[in-house]
Amino acid sequence: MRIASLSPTASDILGHVGAIDELVGVSSYCLPFIGQRKRVIGSYTTVSLKALRELNPDVVFLEGVVQDGLKDVVEGAGFRTILLPFPRSLGTILDDVILVGTLAGRHRESVELAARLREGMRPSELDGGKRPRVYVEFWLGRDEEDRVVPGALTYVDEMIYVAGGINVLSDVPRGFSRLDPGEVVRLDPDVVIFHLDPFLKMDPEILGRRGWTGIRAVRSGRVHTIWESSEVNLAHHGPSTLVRSISWLSSVISEARKT
Repeated sequence: MRIASLSPTASDILGHVGAIDELVGVSSYCLPFIGQRKRVIGSYTTVSLKALRELNPDVVFLEGVVQDGLKDVVEGAGFRTILLPFPRSLGTILDDVILVGTLAGRHRESVELAARLREGMRPSELDGGKRPRVYVEFWLGRDEEDRVVPGALTYVDEMIYVAGGINVLSDVPRGFSRLDPGEVVRLDPDVVIFHLDPFLKMDPEILGRRGWTGIRAVRSGRVHTIWESSEVNLAHHGPSTLVRSISWLSSVISEARKT
């Protein structure tokens, strides 16, 4: 089977279920998660139809929401597509593992992978006390409008809970959206996490400019900045980083519980 994937999640899964040799084309965003070089046929939002025609894959994997528009482009060129739903929960991520693996002819391997991931996603055992309230902000670009936070209908909300905390927006029934900085002052989180694309630099003046110097997370030194990587990555929902990211969250939240 010849597989192309513009989805970092699908490419990651294919590598973990033993189908990496059948993966003939990927996006540039897939490369950090597959462990070897493959022909790049696009980015997260673009595709080269010329490259697709040269590779002639049996199926092209895409991710929902961001790549919805690419589905029409790829199908319009005559290729079969599988659009993975954007996960609102950890359960959806496990469903994607089984879906991608099974479609690649690796059903047993995908079920075993899902079981291992499920074992690594067991909720932290808490010895009483309140769950620290966690604010996570994703920086997807250089401007304020490129910065979003997860609501209750996101897998990140569940990751925080499994790691022993509670998302400050866990009572807001929405996905990722922008949040007014003044609202963060009112929410007064115990932990703040800035999650940046690899090419971005942290703005050292942002806490003061936003008026956050008095919130609990800043006063207690619980402000963390991480960059997307193949080690810890809250923006990636593939098997390479999922359990490690939950473990990192758990360590950050556990430290906050001590203060």
